[in-house]
Amino acid sequence: MNNQALNDVTLQTLGNYRTAATRAMVAYRLSSHRLVRAINDVLSDSIYPRTAHIAPRATVRMDEVRSGISDVLAKGIDEIADRTEKAIESSSNAAAAGLNKVSEFATRIDNPIVVNGLKSAARLALPGAEVARVLSTKIAQGAHALADAAGARPVRKAVRKAAANVKRKSAPVVRQAKVVARKAATRA
Repeated sequence: MNNQALNDVTLQTLGNYRTAATRAMVAYRLSSHRLVRAINDVLSDSIYPRTAHIAPRATVRMDEVRSGISDVLAKGIDEIADRTEKAIESSSNAAAAGLNKVSEFATRIDNPIVVNGLKSAARLALPGAEVARVLSTKIAQGAHALADAAGARPVRKAVRKAAANVKRKSAPVVRQAKVVARKAATRA
């Protein structure tokens, strides 16, 4: 247990929080776009057909305004997400660079009393840092799940569903093959 081990654990924790923040922004972006699409769908499928009978010109104008607002919202969502992701990246890089500088400085200290004090501090801080790393790993896993639920990996869901269908459809064939194998074994 030395300063380098504490530095490594702290950098891993920082990386986990960076991943969690980035994946949360992916979830924000996807779910916000989904919400805008849902509102647009409700308006165009349910509201506009009804109002078109009463006020067709007003309905066309409302649809144009809605389209413009939707475009502005989509650009705003993307801009917020992009800027936040850049802020996450730059702050994470700055924190990692600062941590590495402090660690390098600590390794160059020649005073044995200070070195022993730093080693003792690192030994005392390492268990807490390990707990923080485990916690940050769980938070990053939760952020991955949140982003996946928001639609970041719809392919994974489709693959799981297809695999379940194949397994379900192949189950009778597998059972029949087992019966045939048992019968063949008893005949032999």
